Amino acid sequence: MEKLVKQILGHGPGGQPRPWTQNWTLKLISLCFAIFLWYFVVGEDKVDTTLFIPIEIVNLPRDLVISNQFKNRLEVTVSGPRGLVRGLTGQSITRPVDLSSATPGTVVVRNDPGSIPFPRGIKVLRIQPTHIIFLLDRLIQKDLAIKPIIEGTPPDGYQLGSIKLDPSTITITGPQAVLGKEETLITNPINVSGLTGPITKQVTLNLKPWVADLVGEPVVTADIKIREKTVERRIARLPVEASGRPGEDYDLRPPTVNVRAELPLGLIKNTPNLKTLFLAQINLADLPPGTHQVPVQVNATKEVRIIDVSPATVAVRIKAPRTAASKRN
Repeated sequence: MEKLVKQILGHGPGGQPRPWTQNWTLKLISLCFAIFLWYFVVGEDKVDTTLFIPIEIVNLPRDLVISNQFKNRLEVTVSGPRGLVRGLTGQSITRPVDLSSATPGTVVVRNDPGSIPFPRGIKVLRIQPTHIIFLLDRLIQKDLAIKPIIEGTPPDGYQLGSIKLDPSTITITGPQAVLGKEETLITNPINVSGLTGPITKQVTLNLKPWVADLVGEPVVTADIKIREKTVERRIARLPVEASGRPGEDYDLRPPTVNVRAELPLGLIKNTPNLKTLFLAQINLADLPPGTHQVPVQVNATKEVRIIDVSPATVAVRIKAPRTAASKRN
């Protein structure tokens, strides 16, 4: 018994003090601090709490995409010392999902307690959902044409000439199963009511939700051409003028052509003689004497669209120039 007391008091064999009893004050403080830490970590009250842990996708192959909607956070109930549990809120804990070996199709991932890297001392009681289902699809790129949607009509006497979109197509990258079925995109309605001339507008697109998720909210430029309404008119017996043979004798058969053209209503109302809007010409330069079929070129003011010229060619008989002897006779 005496021997045990000496050991407790720090005496060794022969009654010599043990080394650890030296500086006993500092060692006593250390012992108290260790007991405090043990109580803080192990001996304090245990609590339960529920956390929402985000899912982190890692190593997804470049040619694959997740094409389904899945719950991107897990509801996890944990238990542990109050201090440790309280400290979890300041840590960036995620549930990593490694898809490096995934192939197209359905992938089911189980959420077990060891799948989330919690600190030691934290016990996982429950995870919801217990499984995550991913639908993986090939990633493709496709150019989709944009179709303008027109709303309203121009005033009387005017009509829509054309609408040009810039850009006219958008390149989208997405799942093959979904993107492969799409051919065109459409704009939100473009109102042309009251327009009497050309105008440029910024137009948004009417996109399906999944397309909007891929491309955002693109804006295209619509170049809108409004023109006067036109009607078709036949200009009969328009004289044909010849060039390239000044002072020489020639005959035209026929000397006139008939022209079919589209003209704006306003131009027709303001032009008493419609023939003044047209010029029919043939070029006789470099043609030798004799009879030739020469194409007729008809020009008109820019508001006029020529549809047809009849006949398209005329017969030209170029007479040989008179010699000096024939002139004397």
